[in-house]
Amino acid sequence: MADPFLSNQSDSKESRSHSSRSLRCALLLVCSLVLANNARADAEDTFSLVAGVNFMHDDNLFRLSSSTDPQTVLGKSTKADDITVSSLTLKVNKPYSLQRFELEASLIDYRYRTFDYLSYTTEPYSAAWRWSVTPNLHGNLTTSHTQSSSNFSDYTGYTTRNTNTSDTSGLDGVFDLSASWHLLGGVSNNTTKSSQTITGEADNRVTSTHAGVSYTFPSGSELGYLSRNGRGEYINHTSGFAGSRFENRDDEVHMRWALTGKTQIDARLAHTQREEINNPARDFGGTVGNVNINWAITGKTSLNAGYSRELSSYQTNMYNYTTSDHFTLMPVWQIGAKTSLRGKYDYVRRFYPVAFNVASARDRDDAVRTMMIALDWHPLRSLTVSSSLQNEKRSSNLPGLDYTSTSFGINAQLTF
Repeated sequence: MADPFLSNQSDSKESRSHSSRSLRCALLLVCSLVLANNARADAEDTFSLVAGVNFMHDDNLFRLSSSTDPQTVLGKSTKADDITVSSLTLKVNKPYSLQRFELEASLIDYRYRTFDYLSYTTEPYSAAWRWSVTPNLHGNLTTSHTQSSSNFSDYTGYTTRNTNTSDTSGLDGVFDLSASWHLLGGVSNNTTKSSQTITGEADNRVTSTHAGVSYTFPSGSELGYLSRNGRGEYINHTSGFAGSRFENRDDEVHMRWALTGKTQIDARLAHTQREEINNPARDFGGTVGNVNINWAITGKTSLNAGYSRELSSYQTNMYNYTTSDHFTLMPVWQIGAKTSLRGKYDYVRRFYPVAFNVASARDRDDAVRTMMIALDWHPLRSLTVSSSLQNEKRSSNLPGLDYTSTSFGINAQLTF
């Protein structure tokens, strides 16, 4: 019997695209109608407008190796730049009976002083309907649109701006069988595109479903199981993968454990499997997971520590996936009522095993270390000023991939 997913590929692509757009438009329309009907200000209304400006200086914007002459690849003697980001964001959070409607829409302008061809303006948004039929049957209907520029640690199109766009819509629900047992389920659609062809990342569209069960203990701790299944296709006709299809499956056990009144542990252990329908040689799978510890050390100090291991698709003529081990530490010190100090140490070990027999092919092994310190100041309830200093360093077993970057930034946000 013919697989309807294969035999109706063209129709399914149009159907999914149309369904995604319809879902997004319907959700935005519902939010707009509810907000318009409840525009009167009262104690439960939450309307806010946030204006922000961020200035950052980066001494190695394109993440060039110390052995690379910027004049040769950039046409300029410098590899540094000053970036100014201006933003205006509308946030709405409106309860209505058992329902809650949320909307966040922004206008963000990125301006680069030296490499001005990288400048662009974007309009990201997200909307959500936190629905509830009864107190025991509830869930979320969400949609979002984001756009960002490529990270030059991976993208080497130094003379061309590349923006990545992601559109996601989803519907999920929870049925509380009792105070302890909960049934979970949902469906989502995600489309990611790049304005330029990126090595290792072809444009794709994925439709996923998930189902599971969780148990909540009297202490507030939680244990659950979730199964995710996704079907996708590559849609970038210049990547060489267009028309190819793939399937993802993840089976995971997750836990949230209130260890003490000051310490909480969140953990996940899963098996992931990727199957390339048109090219089985690119299949991969393995064990992934993460563990995060949130520790409120004192009333003024806290620490978040985490470790994760992930497998990600990476399509080239030599590699088809990467393995990443990620360790992070984030301490916070509340110095005073209006001032806090944040720190972050981030270490990622990323391994690219050779998957195909290519002459002179070698496994790639990268290590990226990032250290950051930031000071936040709240002189007024509606005003936040932050400054940060960050250093990032990558080392690799392959030549020309090492780099060091130091950046300094100042950010101000005013909420109306």
